[in-house]
Amino acid sequence: MEKQKGLPLPALVATAVGVVVVQSTMISMLNGAGIGHVNFLVAIGISALLALTYVLSFSELALMLPKSGSVSAYTQAALGPGLAIIATLSGYVAVALLGIPAELILVDTLLEQVAPGLVALLPYPSLALLLLFCLLNLRGIDLFARIQSTLVAIMFGGLFLIGIAGLSGGGTTIDVPAVALDAPLALSLVALAFWGLVGLEFVCPMIADARNPSRNLPRAMMIGLGLIVAVYGVFCLAGMAILPAEKLTGATPHVDLALGIFGPTAKIAFAILAILGSATLLNTVLASVSRMIQGMAQSGQLPALLARENAKGAPTWALVALAAAIAAVRAPLGMDASSILALTVAAAACWLVAYIIVHLDLIVLRLRIPQHARPFRSPWFPMPQIIGILGMGYVFLNISPTPELAAPIYRNVAAMLSATLAYSLVWTLFVMRRNPFSPDLEGALRDNGAHHD
Repeated sequence: MEKQKGLPLPALVATAVGVVVVQSTMISMLNGAGIGHVNFLVAIGISALLALTYVLSFSELALMLPKSGSVSAYTQAALGPGLAIIATLSGYVAVALLGIPAELILVDTLLEQVAPGLVALLPYPSLALLLLFCLLNLRGIDLFARIQSTLVAIMFGGLFLIGIAGLSGGGTTIDVPAVALDAPLALSLVALAFWGLVGLEFVCPMIADARNPSRNLPRAMMIGLGLIVAVYGVFCLAGMAILPAEKLTGATPHVDLALGIFGPTAKIAFAILAILGSATLLNTVLASVSRMIQGMAQSGQLPALLARENAKGAPTWALVALAAAIAAVRAPLGMDASSILALTVAAAACWLVAYIIVHLDLIVLRLRIPQHARPFRSPWFPMPQIIGILGMGYVFLNISPTPELAAPIYRNVAAMLSATLAYSLVWTLFVMRRNPFSPDLEGALRDNGAHHD
């Protein structure tokens, strides 16, 4: 029997969860547990409902326009190329350029603690990790799938092990003070909890390489969402059982939790696990965002060079350009992640803007072409989309982790959106010679081999 080609369901699930089983998310989740205790678990539940809304919207859009560059193509069809460029550049490329360097700084900081000789020999070993995964992604999708599935299996296994060991009496437990349910506190923590549940749609740009996408793509995101809620729920409960609040809200609570459960001998093992998490993030972002960039280039939204592929089907120049840009942001930052905290959170706010735009895409396309073939249909339309828009708007308005960071965060959001808006207007008006806010529904259907019903 001939072997089926393409990414199977486990590889698609691994891609969907690849941006959240990372050090920065472990830290933010434990920070939330330290602030809210049981109220943070309520916040995770509310965030899971918000995440489900974007999973439903992405599932329908990805299968309706399967040959697309994900967000850029959906938005060009529904709202025009101007907003398509803004949604993808601010919601994904900016997040990669600002969030990945922060994760790489955590890698270097951890290596400085456990392997100071390596850091002395190679000042920023995380850049070598970045180069490695760029080269591996250039080898094509089959190698990506094997690496991704292995890394994610190790990460989820490791986090579940830590959580279960902590809850079953491993390490020294503390007397957890009784904390009453507090609805305002739980709502104030939704923004923090939501960052553990973003990025499931990173599997959508892989649709051309997926096996049986009509069935497996929605399942991959939904299974991924369930796995994330379960693993971080157990992880946070273990943190509350083992660490006092002041440790949970510290700079490295994930390290403190592992040491509190398994003792000092676990430091190197946990460092390896944490670095594998960062590797998972790198592998996912390089594969998915480079394909978003390629899709934008194919639609004429970026220079045509970025659309080219190598013999393995990898988007060569998009991959190289993305990795080089990440390195260019990382190198001058040294070992201090605090300098880009406000930029990172601002980039995450732009991610929310992209989600809101995608919900609008689905509403517009449902109304304009209601009879068009949809292998997956978001149930209860338009309630999930309306709930998603309102809920994500709330998260956006409450995104700052501390009051003093609010002003710089929103200034950075305004700067990034303004920069992408300026590029969008110049490119669409003078290069594409198009109305930036004129939808191109016919073009999207033609590119996907469909017609206007």
